[in-house]
Amino acid sequence: MSSFFTLPASQRKRKREDRSGAPASKKRGVDAAADGRAKGGRTRERDESISGSDVDEDEGSVVSAESGEESGSESDEGVTAAERRLKLAERYLDNVRDEVEDFGFDAAEIDRDLIAERLKEDVDEFKGRVYRQIASELGFSAASHAFFRADTQSTTSIAVHAPYVYTVSKDKTLIKWELATPNPAPAPTSNGSNAGSKRPPRPQRKKPKQVRFVRGLQKVAESKEAQGHTKNILSVAVSPSGKFVATGGEDNKLIIWDAATLTPMQTFTQHRDSVSGLAFTRHISTMSSGEQLFSGSFDRTIKTWSLSAAGHAYVETLFGHQDNVSSLAAMTIDQCISVGARDRTARLWKVVEESQLIFRGGSSKNSYQENNMDCVAPLPPTHFVTGSDSGSISLWSIHKKKPLYTIPAAHGFDPIPPLEELSPEVDRNTAASNTRHLRPMPRWITALSTVPGTDIVLSGSWDGWVRAWRISEDKRMIHSLGAVGAGSLSPHTPDTPSKQLEQNLAFDTPGNPDSMAVDGAVDSKEDTEPLVKGVINDIAVFERRPDTVKPGQIPSDATSKPSEPEARGLCIVAAVGKEHRFGRWKCFGNNYYKGSTSEGRNGAVVFEVPFLSDKHGQRGEDAL
Repeated sequence: MSSFFTLPASQRKRKREDRSGAPASKKRGVDAAADGRAKGGRTRERDESISGSDVDEDEGSVVSAESGEESGSESDEGVTAAERRLKLAERYLDNVRDEVEDFGFDAAEIDRDLIAERLKEDVDEFKGRVYRQIASELGFSAASHAFFRADTQSTTSIAVHAPYVYTVSKDKTLIKWELATPNPAPAPTSNGSNAGSKRPPRPQRKKPKQVRFVRGLQKVAESKEAQGHTKNILSVAVSPSGKFVATGGEDNKLIIWDAATLTPMQTFTQHRDSVSGLAFTRHISTMSSGEQLFSGSFDRTIKTWSLSAAGHAYVETLFGHQDNVSSLAAMTIDQCISVGARDRTARLWKVVEESQLIFRGGSSKNSYQENNMDCVAPLPPTHFVTGSDSGSISLWSIHKKKPLYTIPAAHGFDPIPPLEELSPEVDRNTAASNTRHLRPMPRWITALSTVPGTDIVLSGSWDGWVRAWRISEDKRMIHSLGAVGAGSLSPHTPDTPSKQLEQNLAFDTPGNPDSMAVDGAVDSKEDTEPLVKGVINDIAVFERRPDTVKPGQIPSDATSKPSEPEARGLCIVAAVGKEHRFGRWKCFGNNYYKGSTSEGRNGAVVFEVPFLSDKHGQRGEDAL
């Protein structure tokens, strides 16, 4: 006899009571459970019917899709992939036309979109998000040049606010110049003559024109007090608005000038030593209503200032450097980068956060040790380059404490002087034995500049050239582009700028056996005369854009028609002097050049770097 416990598990089911005839219970839970089971049954039946219909529909759709694919494959037999893409593009254009015809388009909305896109590009460029690689599209070796000067001593610094240039010198002089705007050559007609020209055009002015000149103390009409510098002026900077010019000198003064008239507006004496560097931020600070200015000094401090039409004010002092602040540059709003000479550090200052990042140079692995870090130039928002007395140019990132890439002896080496100047010994063998351990010394990097938002770096020394460099796309390497304006001097100039640089440095490379003569002088293989006769103390550069001439300013060439296309490219202005801006030594004379300019010249030189083709120039205009 089988019982409940002896049955298999599949058959162990208790019989449920038939509650259809049972009296209704007053318990709400029992009624709800029964209703739920009844509803659940009906829901399950409905789901099964729906799923069944879905299955039927899916099977039908699969069959129709397969038949459509078979018909499409049969109709597309012999059609290439390009023709198929062309058909899809035509179908898309037809759909767009139908939509435009049905709903139309709003020109105002399109204008708003274009304006919004342009504003977004401006914001990206301001924050450093735009990185344009235009260095390879510029003809640095084919740049035209013009030397200009006044009766002054060594030019120590230079600042540009197009179309004006401001130079300062060691004899307490501040000069305002107006740049000449280069005009593109008129398009020739079929017969070879210029279109619409009845007479030969006037020669174009290449040299800047002197506009204002001040020297020493100047009397102010309002206060009737004499303001101005009483010692050498070492640095100059112009505000982004073009309204203010700031100068600093060895008299510990920081003077704010009116840019239009070069009238001193206010003199600050907070620094306790020479004011060696000045830099304005590119835009007005969000923390104040004025324009932000940074100043560095030999007193090892950096001070921030706020300049506005309502008044000028001192803001804050930054401490940290252990030696003279030799150079500084503005990174972004409320941030600047500086180098501290013999402390061999570069520091990024964050004014709002009241913090600083320290980057230490002077690696022991280099064959020539760094004793000073003299120059710095920004590559916003996260990179910068430095130059030192070892002749090296280093690329840094604010996220790493060591340089990403270093170019040693970027401007070559000074030749070893002749034996009669090195040793008083009469016997040449004895003199050669006494000087056998001497080696050529690299030329200092005396000036650095960059074009923010691009991959261009410019450097200067006393070798007679301004050299151009290109930052790689990943911002981890520096590549040479050659000397600026080198192609216009030597008839044997190679086609590529890199070969031009190799030719320029071939005679002064220490490892080259052909670089030095027997007595240490420069070999006769040097056939390229230096372009810049002197020490390059500072470099300023700007891009020539359609809005170079600001509203209310008079263009440099009044005869040019507004309809004429303006030249595109770079304008580079370099300060040149017989002496270094911080010293009295004559570096250029160590090269043993012959001629009337063997000891250098005082003044400045301007380079106009064109694009290699109109296509590149148009591309650069579109990017701007």
